[in-house]
Amino acid sequence: MTASAWPVRSRGATTSYVAFVEDEIELADLVVVLWDISRSGPFPEEVSVHSGVAGTVVLVTGPDFSVVGRSGGPVLALSDRIRGVLRIDRDPGWQAELSALISELIAVGQGAEPFDESTLPPPPPLPWHRDR
Repeated sequence: MTASAWPVRSRGATTSYVAFVEDEIELADLVVVLWDISRSGPFPEEVSVHSGVAGTVVLVTGPDFSVVGRSGGPVLALSDRIRGVLRIDRDPGWQAELSALISELIAVGQGAEPFDESTLPPPPPLPWHRDR
């Protein structure tokens, strides 16, 4: 959503609503789209990053959504398919993943190469992996 659309969409809004990612299929789909953007390459056009006294803030805009997140802070989602502004970082099952996602979006928005999972080494053998 463009910056000019925010005042019209947010008129009268004073709060965000806490939502759990897995309770709303639209939110789960949105998180998948955000992961795809974070792995698409440096400087994706949907991502803008701004630094200030409160920390680094990332804004991700798509054709029908906007997500704002701050490193170590709230993650807010606004979509044409979801009513209201939803705060999704309070979901206990998704806090670590959303924190990592926001960090990756900030990194690629500042020009870093996306994280490549294929470079991870395999996990070390554990006692229950032993051949008998």
